[in-house]
Amino acid sequence: MVAVTDVPAAMVSNQFFDEFTSKVRVKPIPWEGYSRAGLITSDELHQLKDFQKQHTQLVDYSESDAPSLATYVPLLVSLIEKLSSVDALQYLLVVLDELAERDLGCVQALASDMDTVSRVLFRCMDKKDDYLGLKACKILTGVAVTSNVEVAFDRMFAYLEKSMRSELTSVVDVALQVVQSALRVPRARSILYGEAPGCLTQMVDVLKRTVGGRTGAGKGVVAVSQTQYEVVFCLWLLTFERHVAVTIDRKYDVVSTMVEIARSAVKEKVVRIIVATWMNMAQHSANVPGLLVARVPACLETLRVGRNFNDEDLKQTLTELTDTLAEHTGIMTSWDEYVNQLKSGKLEWSGWHRSEQFWKIHVAKMDENDHRIVRLLARVLMAPESSDTSVAVACHDLSQYVKYNPEGKKFVAKVGAKQRVMQLMTEGATAEVKYEALMCVQQIMLNAWRN
Repeated sequence: MVAVTDVPAAMVSNQFFDEFTSKVRVKPIPWEGYSRAGLITSDELHQLKDFQKQHTQLVDYSESDAPSLATYVPLLVSLIEKLSSVDALQYLLVVLDELAERDLGCVQALASDMDTVSRVLFRCMDKKDDYLGLKACKILTGVAVTSNVEVAFDRMFAYLEKSMRSELTSVVDVALQVVQSALRVPRARSILYGEAPGCLTQMVDVLKRTVGGRTGAGKGVVAVSQTQYEVVFCLWLLTFERHVAVTIDRKYDVVSTMVEIARSAVKEKVVRIIVATWMNMAQHSANVPGLLVARVPACLETLRVGRNFNDEDLKQTLTELTDTLAEHTGIMTSWDEYVNQLKSGKLEWSGWHRSEQFWKIHVAKMDENDHRIVRLLARVLMAPESSDTSVAVACHDLSQYVKYNPEGKKFVAKVGAKQRVMQLMTEGATAEVKYEALMCVQQIMLNAWRN
């Protein structure tokens, strides 16, 4: 499997982005005019010309033998802070990015004055130019990853969230690659998950749109498989953090989406990163119900039998994950499956819910372990991330609990479920939710009348 340390510091590969960078390099900038206008000093102009001469000569050297141009970093940062022309800023960021990629000394020079560097780069993000803002993010990420300095990741993720809403697939693609690089830093993972949920929500939305084969429109079309790989790669990195791994599916419903993608993915690397993410999640027992409910074992079997993968590591991981989940599926009863569905927080209509026999047999189990099942149903009703279907099913299941255990209505009221169901009768998001809430309240009232 790929290791976290193999993630590039801040590598972005995008044809449209690269072609635009080539144009920026050769675009004439009126530096002398800026000097005459007093926007830059004559000394800065002289230093800039010296830098450009030496920068042009770098092509004659290998990376290991190239002279360091780190002494020019303060000049470039100062010019970025002074100038407002988008053309000039694009050029300055391009050369600054190239220096940071080639020369560790340049990265150290940037890291040594991070307050100023952050200020000027975030200023570039405010320019409402996609290329400029994404270049600034890339540089900032590269410095953070290489030098382990403090960076305002929350602010950068907020910018990248907006970029991912672009109709240009190339903009979305570069934004995802920058996030992918930033998540090499453990602190960035915690910030993305805890302090920038809007960015993660947008990433998941991008992933879910690819299931229908649609990633957007406009210039620089990016392959669906590449977008899928980049988003799932980010999810994989996030699942190295335990607190993320045990809650991410409940919050964002990513496992079922990955199942759909894995079943139809042509690119082996997409399947590899999905399976690696599931493997991370399966290390935590709290995730097993969700993996089972999403039919991950069946998907793994389809991949193992139906696909002839070249990657031996992938084959081994498929076998290991299949064996891990098989330990939980081998002796499952219908009640076990129901409990797993409930633990996942994602309830769906099935034969159990409509079966009177099921409830008659199992209703007593709902009161075991301090009414654990009833509490889980109440949690589904209360959770803001619960789908409309899950809420409707939870209302139905509570009505069955009260129907076959009349005394249960007292506990339903105690945990706040009765009040929530009554609220859903009028405020439910769908007609189905309102109907099931009404049926649940009627059952509670019917039992009260009988008593």
